[in-house]
Amino acid sequence: MLMLSNIIEPMSYTWKRILGLSEPFPAEHRQNFIHLFFDIAWWGVLNGSVIVFLAVYASRLGASSFQIGILTASPALINILMTFPTNVLVRGKSTFQVLRRAALFTRLFYALFIPLPILLPAQTQIWAIILITLLMNIPGTIAAVMGNAFLAEAIPDEWRGQVIGIRNALLALTSMTTSFLVGQILKTLPFEIGYMIVFALGWLGSMLSAYHLYHIKAVTPSIEESPKPLEKPTFKEIVRPDVFSGPFRSVLWIMFFFHVAVFLPNPIFPLYQVNELKLTDETIGFGTSLFWIIYFLTSTQVGSLSRKYGFKTLTGAGTVIASLATLLFTFSYQVWIYVITQIVSGIGWAINGGGLVNYLLTKVPADDRPSYLAWFNLAVNFAVLICGLVAPLITSNFGLFGSMILSVIVRFLAGIAILRWG
Repeated sequence: MLMLSNIIEPMSYTWKRILGLSEPFPAEHRQNFIHLFFDIAWWGVLNGSVIVFLAVYASRLGASSFQIGILTASPALINILMTFPTNVLVRGKSTFQVLRRAALFTRLFYALFIPLPILLPAQTQIWAIILITLLMNIPGTIAAVMGNAFLAEAIPDEWRGQVIGIRNALLALTSMTTSFLVGQILKTLPFEIGYMIVFALGWLGSMLSAYHLYHIKAVTPSIEESPKPLEKPTFKEIVRPDVFSGPFRSVLWIMFFFHVAVFLPNPIFPLYQVNELKLTDETIGFGTSLFWIIYFLTSTQVGSLSRKYGFKTLTGAGTVIASLATLLFTFSYQVWIYVITQIVSGIGWAINGGGLVNYLLTKVPADDRPSYLAWFNLAVNFAVLICGLVAPLITSNFGLFGSMILSVIVRFLAGIAILRWG
């Protein structure tokens, strides 16, 4: 089998410039970086298929706003319940081994979606989707808590901005390609068969992504190879209240508000685009592909933007631009408006994505990442849970259109809050 570096080395000067490769990767990190790139590229196949279209599929089966809200909220509830137990489970263990196994177990659940379209009646399918999503988030919580620590240990500080920028670009490229392909599949094939193929495609991407995770090494081998056994932790050592009472508390509140802004419209989007905007699966697939094209092109510039403006500014500015895209989406009754929406959205979320992880990691002590990131995971999932529970109530009181306008306002205020207090 050819070394993966042989795939990258012949890359033309033009492509190196497009991906922001101003200088060659250090030899000692090259294999790591390449596996990180393949990991996210295959994850993009999952993202452009199952993750994008699962809620759309549930909406087409006749899911109510309550069921879409549960689909969004139940994983967050599992995450909240599992966050501090996860902190105990991973204590003294290799970040890399824990992340690899948790990611693999989580992704195996995607195979369960494949037979659903021909196996169960519509309403039973909806509840089955909710149950599968809930169960997969038990190991998924562990993967989420360890994910940012994993990146921090796999990528040296001086390369983090550039590598994460390229990862985001590759995520965009494969998500775009997959979403376009999915749109064509769903347009051409019968409803049930089309979605079975879509779910199978996503599962395959998740497995190949997991394969590359198993080949990524820690920058400091001792972190991975020689974890030290620890004594049974006390309650304070498990919960670490000092993290919330210290300077990191303001970061947690900002991140909580930011994720409320991100997730509040999520249960509303699939219903709005299917029931209000009357968008077809082909149009949604095309729009998603366009989003990822713009996301890809913008992500290639994130490295230079982060050096010029800093990670906090990128996170806040990207959120403000995303709020503008949400406003445009609300009025996307014509396909050309929907196209503009995807362009603006791709720019905003690429800028935000290039800043967020790096911004967070600059606020977390390198020698205590799991505890700090556990609190961050808790804040994120409280935001997701609240949004999943509140969104149906907002929809029933304000309607779909009113709910979208509220989402625009909340996203705009979140971006301003990051820029002002982040």
